[in-house]
Amino acid sequence: MRQAAIVSCFILALAGSPSALRAADTVPAHLDAARAAHAKGDLARAAIELEAAIAELHARLGKSLAEFMPAPLNGWQAEAVETQSLASSGGGLAVSRAYAHDDSSLNAALIIDSPAVAAAISQFAAPPQPNMRKVKLNGEDALVRWDSSSRTGEVVIVLGARVLLQIEGDNLANSELLSDAAKGWNLGGIRKSLGG
Repeated sequence: MRQAAIVSCFILALAGSPSALRAADTVPAHLDAARAAHAKGDLARAAIELEAAIAELHARLGKSLAEFMPAPLNGWQAEAVETQSLASSGGGLAVSRAYAHDDSSLNAALIIDSPAVAAAISQFAAPPQPNMRKVKLNGEDALVRWDSSSRTGEVVIVLGARVLLQIEGDNLANSELLSDAAKGWNLGGIRKSLGG
């Protein structure tokens, strides 16, 4: 039941993006096969077909959301975008990209429909932690955590109740690199892609 609901959510998310739906779309075939297997009482086959449909939808959604990741900062190199299901940690999808410059690194993650989003929202309501401050980035509330002794930090932005944007950095010269990287998110594109 939960998997069927997840599949329905992803179908609705993709419905607004005709370019995401391709002629070789096998999702309907997987859903039909799952429905048929379920009707025959073959729950194992039904689960396999639903998982295949979810995997295809995650791959498509990840590819679509990859367009909205921050571009590398000047002089930085970006690795390929990766997509990962978060089913084992409560659900959702993570789209991530690593960036490097000499011995410095940044890791950006766009997380949707995960319990991690609610956890991040609670951070905004909590009293500030040491080395953490609230700022505005691209018109959005953000939390920036910076530890100058270890030269590590992170910036967190939450869009509505579905989207967590996070950039973690190691061996950074200053916290401004985190803010500069976070300004690269295409917030309008993310909202439009996810229908909100």
